[in-house]
Amino acid sequence: MKSFRAIWAALALSLGLVGAARAEEIVVTHYASLLYGTPYAVALDQGFFKQAGVDVTGILTSKGGGTSVRNMMAGDTLFAEVAFPAALSALKEGFPIKIISGGTAGPSSFWVTRPDMKIDTPEDLKGKRFVYSRPKSVSESSIFAVLKSHGLKPSDVQMIAIGDFGAGLTALEHNKIDIAIIPEPIYSQKMKAGAKYKIIPWLDSKLPPYTQTVGIATNDMIAKKGDKLRAVIEGRRKGTDMLYSDHKATAAALAKGYNLPPDIAASALAGILKQTPTWWSRGELDMKQMEDTALSLKDTGALEGDVDWKAAIDDRFIPKDLQSKTQ
Repeated sequence: MKSFRAIWAALALSLGLVGAARAEEIVVTHYASLLYGTPYAVALDQGFFKQAGVDVTGILTSKGGGTSVRNMMAGDTLFAEVAFPAALSALKEGFPIKIISGGTAGPSSFWVTRPDMKIDTPEDLKGKRFVYSRPKSVSESSIFAVLKSHGLKPSDVQMIAIGDFGAGLTALEHNKIDIAIIPEPIYSQKMKAGAKYKIIPWLDSKLPPYTQTVGIATNDMIAKKGDKLRAVIEGRRKGTDMLYSDHKATAAALAKGYNLPPDIAASALAGILKQTPTWWSRGELDMKQMEDTALSLKDTGALEGDVDWKAAIDDRFIPKDLQSKTQ
């Protein structure tokens, strides 16, 4: 005969008195459209989040910039990976958040113009129309940094926010703008479709290493769900490790998670790894790189004032074996 305790446990479960751990959603900037979310797609496909101790049932996307931060705040969401400039801007505005993990760093896109455009020197950039996604986005800050690296100011060019990268390329093709950023997998998709663009390879050649995205959480989530935050970062770390060790399996997970043709997923992944072989971090925070990036944002007017790093960062949730790499 079953013990009373066993009978009660079975009854409680059948009545819903004992439930499974609460499932969680997270936000990842441009998820399912740009490759920031590749480690998360792998982690979902391979069950790495559950293995680490958190049931991530869905990944919410955003159009980049400050929308990623607002989406996290509005939905009472556990965690978000957002553009670094957007995180700093939110902190400056008093949002109750902390930077808790690293995301991506370095170039990941191609700068393109129309085939007939003469843009061969920094002088040729003057007066040209640059397109970016949204204010406080990676694309906006990248333009600021590129201009600065060639001795130019934002006022030397025209900058147009268009929201979607695909719309930016359409604007380029119809002579509404002159220079666009084309990230993966959009680049691979366009090339397969026979698009004709002129790549400007020298445009970001002088840029120092810079932080693109970081992981953030609200102070409330940090206080209440530290173990789950730790599990999200660990699950993403496992996804990143697989990304670097098994390109074939990663491309398959990317195709599934992003609803991409397998050949496009493989081409996009190869394109990123060729351009910046260590673009995805395993979760560690590179303080020098973040400080340098923040200084560049400040110098170009994209960030006001200094950053209080002690107040901005909580690195307790990074896997212990990576904490020594957080400098």
